[in-house]
Amino acid sequence: MFRSFASGCSATALAVAALSACTVDKPQPNLVGQDIRLTLIHTSDIHSRLFPYNFIPNTFDQGYGLLPANAPFGGIARISTLVKDIRGTSSRSLWLDSGDCFQGAPVFNQFKGEAEMRSLSLAGMDGAVIGNHEFDLGARNLFDKIDNFASFPLLAANYAWDDPPPGAVDPNGRSLRDVVSPFAMYNIDGLKVTVIGMANTSTITSIFEGGNSLGFRPIADKDALESWVRILRPVSDVIIVVSHLGLEEDEDLTASQVDDPNTALPLQGVDLILGGHLHIVTNPPKIVTNDDEGHQTVVVHSGAFAKFVGRLDVVVRVGDSNGDPDRRSRITSFTYTNIPVDSKINDDPAVANLMWPYSVKINQEIDLNGVFSYVNPTPAGTKITRNDLSGGDSQLGNLVARSMQLQEGVEAEFAITNSLGIRADFERGPLTIEQMYNVFPFENSITVMYLSGQEVQDTLDFVARRSATRGCRTQAQVSGIAFDMVCSGDCGTFEGEPVRACAKNIHLGDNCRKDGNPDGPIDPSRCAKLDLASLYRVAVNDYIAAGGSGFEVLKRNTSKQDTGISLRDGLRVFLNRQTKCTDQIDETDKQVPPRKVVERYGNISCLTEANEKHDGRIRPVFE
Repeated sequence: MFRSFASGCSATALAVAALSACTVDKPQPNLVGQDIRLTLIHTSDIHSRLFPYNFIPNTFDQGYGLLPANAPFGGIARISTLVKDIRGTSSRSLWLDSGDCFQGAPVFNQFKGEAEMRSLSLAGMDGAVIGNHEFDLGARNLFDKIDNFASFPLLAANYAWDDPPPGAVDPNGRSLRDVVSPFAMYNIDGLKVTVIGMANTSTITSIFEGGNSLGFRPIADKDALESWVRILRPVSDVIIVVSHLGLEEDEDLTASQVDDPNTALPLQGVDLILGGHLHIVTNPPKIVTNDDEGHQTVVVHSGAFAKFVGRLDVVVRVGDSNGDPDRRSRITSFTYTNIPVDSKINDDPAVANLMWPYSVKINQEIDLNGVFSYVNPTPAGTKITRNDLSGGDSQLGNLVARSMQLQEGVEAEFAITNSLGIRADFERGPLTIEQMYNVFPFENSITVMYLSGQEVQDTLDFVARRSATRGCRTQAQVSGIAFDMVCSGDCGTFEGEPVRACAKNIHLGDNCRKDGNPDGPIDPSRCAKLDLASLYRVAVNDYIAAGGSGFEVLKRNTSKQDTGISLRDGLRVFLNRQTKCTDQIDETDKQVPPRKVVERYGNISCLTEANEKHDGRIRPVFE
């Protein structure tokens, strides 16, 4: 298969004539009038899952074929095998990624993105959009990793590059603007495919402030896409948008439950969107009508955390004038499958060899299999969950918030953290360091701030409004505070319009509900009512402190102090202080006879259904 590639010559290449100077000059077959099959290989939100890892697949994962019996899951050497197998069945193929290959496993903490760029390059990735987590260690680190280790183009059409600020450039004066392109053009055996990158702007902190350290400003998504499609459509048989847009990671929701921001883009002239950031799977893909001529855009998401590889086979009817909507090339049909990345897939030897030294180094530094606590709730078969069926506070959320509140040096009056920062349940059995990375894949840290009572009210009002749009399932977890999360009721008016969601009956303290009933009213004799004029010491995480997930009240507050203590480490310390296991029996490993937990794992703590159980500190209310 002949394949040539050209990225946008520069962010200022604003004419087709300039584009032609970038392409490879080689005689091409005349495909006009033919139906040509193109295979798109899609990954997204790999989040540094370069090595196979253990977790219990949720209901949606299992529905897509990721079965517990086939653990462990993920791994770049397996993905490389799948990619090569798919390429072997198609004469024209393209592997594109929708961003966030950084952050989420110890390999990123240790090597800061080097292993991701090297392994994806060796595995044969053809192009990727920049995700928000690519900036977690700053613009300079991202530039360094792209410049030194990436052999595929990184794309972002909706970034306007500034004069690079000090600290965001290398000693030779180069920066991200020199290694990131708005688009890439591929000539695949005569089929002209253009890929436009729509990078994330909504969850990168401080991007909208002047003088930010990232070296760019966001361009409105609509304006960026329309301008590039107008230029590129006349010279392209297929226009693909590889996107990392999105309001929030909504893992554990189906595609039908998520408002996909990609469908709100101006899609005229766009054939296909390969989306990321939402951590969902769309199977079957969405189909969006994009103009009055009956043209359609196919929208595909293929999951996250290296759990799946998406395969999309499309048939392109090649037209004779791509600048004319009636005569341009178009996708006439497609088939899609989502392939699990599990133990049934063999490693690609070349990629496995590349990754071996990284694995050795990580295991020298971190005992990922080390057991430090034991999860043993009753009845048998239950676990400690991050979401409660009530929609209010959850046991795992309560544990996380309490560990933040009581962390040495923090000792806050109460704590708030975002629910979606907690990414997995505590499964029954031994709790390992690796499982803690499943729960906290991102390096969020505990931040202390002082909030007025009014700021607390405003923050919890926001939580109620946000939760009301998500089935009244709380979008925050707390400790040391209790309130009624009114998702539908009388919350006054704003600019003359009625407000239906807010926080009411806010009290500080623990076990605030009457008679300990999670569904009961707050007992004022147990807890103190929030005073709007008082000042409170509060523990939050650094992500929401910077305005992540829409916590604008916290973003505006100037008192924040980042402790640098990760939520993962804070929770480990807290769990180690819980009651030790004594007579509990470990029966989780069916390959060995049952033994006492203390005999098998040492003097570790045991977590039962009583540790920070759901107690109604957040009670969903419909008035």
